[in-house]
Amino acid sequence: MNNKEIPHYIGHRQRLKEKLLTNGANTLADYELLELVLSIAIPRKDVKPLAKELISKFKTFGGVITAKPTELSQIKGIGDTTIATLKIIEASQIKILKDKIEETSIISNWSELIDYCKLNIGNKDTEEFHILYLNTKCHLIKDETHSTGTINSSSVYTREIIKRVLELGATSIILVHNHPTGDSTPSKADISITQKIIKALETIDVSVHDHLIVSKGNYTSFKMLGLI
Repeated sequence: MNNKEIPHYIGHRQRLKEKLLTNGANTLADYELLELVLSIAIPRKDVKPLAKELISKFKTFGGVITAKPTELSQIKGIGDTTIATLKIIEASQIKILKDKIEETSIISNWSELIDYCKLNIGNKDTEEFHILYLNTKCHLIKDETHSTGTINSSSVYTREIIKRVLELGATSIILVHNHPTGDSTPSKADISITQKIIKALETIDVSVHDHLIVSKGNYTSFKMLGLI
């Protein structure tokens, strides 16, 4: 292939790579960074128009990465390989954030915890109730899905929580669940369940640091609201 036969986007893509490696990701626009990601899944096509279309629809690079596969599949030019590539990046972000909150006290890495919870379950279509089990230094022992419910509610079993606390040797926990509606305002049931868990764990001298309600774009802390 001579120079005249080289697709125009090859040189552009190479310049983006050099810019990324030399100056860092912050020097790239969202669509440029996305263009590089898409070029991995679609190497033999100019993906700049597709990157711009995705940013236009989902607003940000993060919005594209966290978009649901069903939403992505509706975009012309997006196939299973591209969706898998985007979901690998999302899973990597979640893993990196989880590693950070496992390395030191969750209390001193609160912003990373919020980001982790939002990424992990904030975009789910159905409600999930998670429990983060902590040791005496407030390091994460385990993040477990306690229950999965409908879009409106989840079943929470205090006996199972006590049993798991004892099995893991946890000294405190953080409750986390998502509101698929996008509204992170606590319901009366949320408040009632939280108080029930707090009272149950008091019997074994285990504390509840907080109850977080997350959605894709925001979160609510029971502690900040004075509910714990």
